[in-house]
Amino acid sequence: MAQTIPQIIEASCKKFPNKIAMQYKSDGAWKPLSYARLWEIVEKLAAGLRQLGIKENMHVALIGPSSTRWVIAYLAILRADGIVLPIDKELKATELRHILDDSDAQAVLVAQPQFETLLEVIDDLPLLEKIILLDSPLPEALDRDEVAVLVAKLSGLWRELVVDLKIPEERTLEIEDCANETLKLLSKQQQKQKDKQQKYNLLAGTELTRRKLLQEKRLFAFRDISESNPLPPSRRSADDCAIILYTSGTTGRSKGAMLSHRNIVSNLDGVRQHINLDGTISTLSFLPINHVFEQVCGVLLPLSLGGTVTFAESIKKLGDNLNEIKPTFLLAVPAVYQMLLARIMKNIETKPSSRLLYKFAPTRKLVTGKIQQILGKNTTFASGGAALDPEIATGFRNLGLNIIQGYGITETAPVIAAEQPHRTKAGTVGLPLPDVEIKIANPNKDGEGEIVVKGPNVMLGYYNNPEETRDALIDGWYHTGDLGRIDTDGMLVICGRVKNLIVTPNGKNVYPEEIENELLKSPYICEIMVYGHKLSATAEEVYAVVFPDQEALFNYAKENNIGHLSAAQIEALIRNEILSFGKNLADYKRVKKFTLREDEFPKTTTRKIKRYIVEPEISTS
Repeated sequence: MAQTIPQIIEASCKKFPNKIAMQYKSDGAWKPLSYARLWEIVEKLAAGLRQLGIKENMHVALIGPSSTRWVIAYLAILRADGIVLPIDKELKATELRHILDDSDAQAVLVAQPQFETLLEVIDDLPLLEKIILLDSPLPEALDRDEVAVLVAKLSGLWRELVVDLKIPEERTLEIEDCANETLKLLSKQQQKQKDKQQKYNLLAGTELTRRKLLQEKRLFAFRDISESNPLPPSRRSADDCAIILYTSGTTGRSKGAMLSHRNIVSNLDGVRQHINLDGTISTLSFLPINHVFEQVCGVLLPLSLGGTVTFAESIKKLGDNLNEIKPTFLLAVPAVYQMLLARIMKNIETKPSSRLLYKFAPTRKLVTGKIQQILGKNTTFASGGAALDPEIATGFRNLGLNIIQGYGITETAPVIAAEQPHRTKAGTVGLPLPDVEIKIANPNKDGEGEIVVKGPNVMLGYYNNPEETRDALIDGWYHTGDLGRIDTDGMLVICGRVKNLIVTPNGKNVYPEEIENELLKSPYICEIMVYGHKLSATAEEVYAVVFPDQEALFNYAKENNIGHLSAAQIEALIRNEILSFGKNLADYKRVKKFTLREDEFPKTTTRKIKRYIVEPEISTS
């Protein structure tokens, strides 16, 4: 019988009670959490959530940074028979409001920084009954009803006074700072070192809301929600919805993809078989945990097998943590691998002895052996989230590092296809997982068309959005919106996005992603977006918007004794780069015109450019 997510994790916890399930670094040392302790905490928190009023099928949002506590909260919500809504911690108030409103969220577990954002929109979310702070204890002063009432009244009068008298912002902040110092003296909790970094604005508008939530008994601390009496066995089935994931999207307003327990569990099993993973797996988690790629493959996968999840300190310390942990399985997006390879090659090039040894095949292993020792000789580096440049893959393999590329989408829980450690092919994303079917819809003469998918990993649909569901799911096949083809070895090749496709006056199809990957090889191009400039109703030319690499431009000016590059000089330099790197492309694929940006492109959490924001800017400029 198919299992639910809590059932497979509970089985691991009982099978490997003394193994390390997760660990994080604190005060310079790794702090482990055993499987036995993990499930003990999950059970108590789940019972506490139920006691608090979290009922079966209730939608519970989860917002915060990657951590053991985040994972515990995630599993506890599921164990309490709730439905989890993992939300991007970087969202602004407007988008957060949209997701919480659209998803009908009735409770939220939230970290302190995101709680401040939530307070800005809480009055617009009448269904949100319970708010649980993941990381911050409530100040003692706020627990005293008489103080809370007085402070709430004072805060309300102050906000009215600011508006009525039109008090300048500078004076407002000065008075609020004074009030904050007063609050620190009133609150014993503020005297503790661990709370000194937390900022409570006594007279700010959000403080009034905070105290109102406390009075209404809607605000709770994570540490206070624990119940010793265990819950009865769950009544949830594998086909029930487990998670609603809102796609950050490159095309507009986010939609909530509903994934069942079966969707997730089938994908865990498929990836395990496809890549031949077992209980020796250890991962180093640093990607956003709300994203399905990290959530399923980086956390649930190792936990389901009895492996270990280590939370990296930060992206800046990724290299150090890799050297310390030497994970057997590392997930990252292509931009990270590009950065990692560039650093490695730069270190080789800047050391004359290493450069010489690496140049010749007989002595190359003296250099690559040290690199393997640092990063992990037995580590499988898995790339997802965007297309991996074949040259990056080749660069890793030349260093003796094992890198594979996979392809997946939120709506498919997420993996559809992947290379295998013993079967890789540059430019492809490998074979489909077991039980996952792929076909190319309406292929052209080159065999290219939209990729459609069927299997136990395909979502239930979009929450509260039947129109989008009908468009995406047709006769059980999920239409990905991606263009691809199946090569002679049966491997899937991704060509681009259906909506991004450019059709030239000669009727040629151009995929922006192919051109972008080629031009990004220039050291002077930091980011680029290729798009179709309309010549007529049916024909387009290849244009581009470029964000230059500022550090590379600075170094170029310094090396060429140019005090300061003018706009014309930068434009000429980028034009030469586009012409130079464009020589590897067919004539009809080459960029005809380009413009420069002064700042980075707006991007999703997986570092994809939000084209729907940029393209209107282009058309109106």
